[in-house]
Amino acid sequence: MYSIERIEELINKSEGALAKYELLLKDNPTNLFYKGIVKNTGELLVELRHNLAFEKQKREKEIIDIRLKGKVAKVGKLPLDLLGEFAKSISECIIESSRKYQFGNKGGTKILSTVKNTVDLRFDRLVPGSTHILITGNSSPDLFGNSMIENALVNTFELLAVENDSDLLDKSNKYGGNGIKKLNKILNLSINNNLEFDLEWSAPNTKIFRWEGSSEKIKQLSNSISKIESTVPEEIEVSGTLVMQSLKGQLEIQIEDGKFLKVQFPMSFLEKVKEYQIGDDFSSIVLKNTLKNNITKEEKVSFELKKIIN
Repeated sequence: MYSIERIEELINKSEGALAKYELLLKDNPTNLFYKGIVKNTGELLVELRHNLAFEKQKREKEIIDIRLKGKVAKVGKLPLDLLGEFAKSISECIIESSRKYQFGNKGGTKILSTVKNTVDLRFDRLVPGSTHILITGNSSPDLFGNSMIENALVNTFELLAVENDSDLLDKSNKYGGNGIKKLNKILNLSINNNLEFDLEWSAPNTKIFRWEGSSEKIKQLSNSISKIESTVPEEIEVSGTLVMQSLKGQLEIQIEDGKFLKVQFPMSFLEKVKEYQIGDDFSSIVLKNTLKNNITKEEKVSFELKKIIN
């Protein structure tokens, strides 16, 4: 069996090849070679995704390593209420990012309960020193190897690593307005208590994500996030030709004026999206989400699938 990293590489290559051959088949619908290679590549992808899900299921848990630093943590001890508040804020941030990944703009008690039960964040233990905490969550990959907590953590580390306001707008796109507010809650909690923290996580593909949260870095990121405001999402009807789809949650549609529109879709749409092939007509309702820097006035517009119109 290949490693998770290698399987993901093969899936990416196969998805690209399949998209290419589906377009060729669309233009040459009677070509037996294209029919055969589309069929074979599709079957290969099914097998690869099954293997990816199997390997990730064996992993079972994701472990988030948190090191708390600063004056209040120097003696190796931390006030219990502060520790509890910090852990709760981390949990809320991961849960919100997981919800955004799986359900997009949909919310409510039932959805939140589903996300919490799936991710199942747990306080694992205090490593000797009392300010080194391990938190675990269930990997819980779906049939295609996609994991809520894995994607939530990737998005979190990418957001923490931004270096300027423009990059922050780009990365906040996947996180959503509520998500960045919850992240900023952690940062403000740290600032108000003169607390610094480091995060580390080893991803299933062996990549190590690490963020060192110095006081300066925390204040700078919090200040940048505070500049961002989100508008009420606008519903738009979009129809055209499907020219790209990724089981990682992205579509591209060529609309009537010849332009191309990139649309993110929550993983709850995955089974429905799979029914379409490159070149098919595609009609949908999408949400236009706008994030704005209220100082520079720079905007970031993104589109999220809300409904597929049959």
